[in-house]
Amino acid sequence: MSKYGPLAAHLKESESDSVAMTFGEVEAVIGARLPPSAYRHRAWWSNNPSNNTCTRAWLDAGYETTEVDMKNRTLSFRKTRPRG
Repeated sequence: MSKYGPLAAHLKESESDSVAMTFGEVEAVIGARLPPSAYRHRAWWSNNPSNNTCTRAWLDAGYETTEVDMKNRTLSFRKTRPRG
């Protein structure tokens, strides 16, 4: 399993259309620190599939990021397709 596989599993297990998390909660789920760029650059949280390996985790789980708040280090994942 990739470093971000636990995030994909966490999102896939969710019954909610939207999952709000702090950056710290994402780190707790993956069991590792996010890279410094996740704290510095809004683009790290973009939904571009070629952005980084973490992006693939949430996209493959059927979610996209929304409401990314860099100052407060929070974001939401919104379901984009039915679980299958």
